[in-house]
Amino acid sequence: MSNTLRRHRKGPAEVIATFAAIVLGGQVASGCSDANPDAMSTLGGADSTAPTSEPVGPPPGTRLLSEVFSIADATVHDGNWFVLDNLAQQVHRIGPDGELLQSFGREGRGPGEFRRVGAIVAHGDSILVLGDGILHVFSPRGEHIADRRFNLGPTVDCLPATVQGTGAVSAGGRLFLTIECFRPDGGSSVHVAEETADGSLRSLAHRAAEPGEIDWGGILTVVAAHPQGFLFGSAWESCLDLLSPAGRRLDAICHDWLEPVELPPDLAREFEEAIKEVRRQGMRVRLPKGPPAIVGVSAIAGGRLVYQVMAPGDPALETLQLVTRDETGQAVVLPVPSAPVMIQHGSSVLVAWDELDGTRIALRTLDTLGAR
Repeated sequence: MSNTLRRHRKGPAEVIATFAAIVLGGQVASGCSDANPDAMSTLGGADSTAPTSEPVGPPPGTRLLSEVFSIADATVHDGNWFVLDNLAQQVHRIGPDGELLQSFGREGRGPGEFRRVGAIVAHGDSILVLGDGILHVFSPRGEHIADRRFNLGPTVDCLPATVQGTGAVSAGGRLFLTIECFRPDGGSSVHVAEETADGSLRSLAHRAAEPGEIDWGGILTVVAAHPQGFLFGSAWESCLDLLSPAGRRLDAICHDWLEPVELPPDLAREFEEAIKEVRRQGMRVRLPKGPPAIVGVSAIAGGRLVYQVMAPGDPALETLQLVTRDETGQAVVLPVPSAPVMIQHGSSVLVAWDELDGTRIALRTLDTLGAR
């Protein structure tokens, strides 16, 4: 995906609901006792005060594309947006004016056909789609070029059948992939990996849960291109690691200056029920201290970082907005419509709203904010 890697284009509310459905459905295996039984107290609860205003809808005149059923991810190449539609199992090429120019790809197991696609990225003069352990390569005109199945190297400790490519970043002529999987010891891992000369994957950074542990903080993993390499960490934490292109830790980039968001009471109760069920089953859980600090991050011209955060005033936590930090250290909301889908690629931004008869899409360009 453009400059940010994540498992799906889900808002925090949908991620929490998915987690709760898995746990309450009895699909969590037995394990150890809970590692932090009091962490949920920081997430809010029945007595919390939640915002009551409604999310902002699409601006008047926003184009409706009836052929686009969903947006899992998107990337930009030569001024055109390439939108990954995981419901239609297709890629849609959209021009700078928002017009649908072409759709390609389809569901299946043959060459150039998709299964469980989750990310797309423009790399060089190719469009790459990450699917079920496969990297699909297309030309910008939609011609299928190749399919490359992930070849796990010795630094990626994963069960091959569980490997899922969930994101990609193209930076400095290099391609970084995000790989999620289960390990032979039963724990889960998230890797940032790069293909080597022999086609195998080399892990540059990873986040791993202990055997028999659910790492809630790893559910929203953020990876973003940076002028010095890439950023890697959990959206639930207040800092991201700054890593060199070789994976060496250089520094930490923190966003604790952002205003924290409180989990609304209904979502807090749902999450608490899921955690109680985990404890009853003996599973150990690594819990964050609060709702996700950010949803994504991207660098624009001059190296300024722009963060995707949950918009205040949305009781369902489904609306995103873009925030950066000005020269005085203050948070500044950028003039981009708040929306449930927001994908940034440098200074280009796509925002979208799902509707019953398609998807409304608006394209915006950020003014250069300069370096800080």
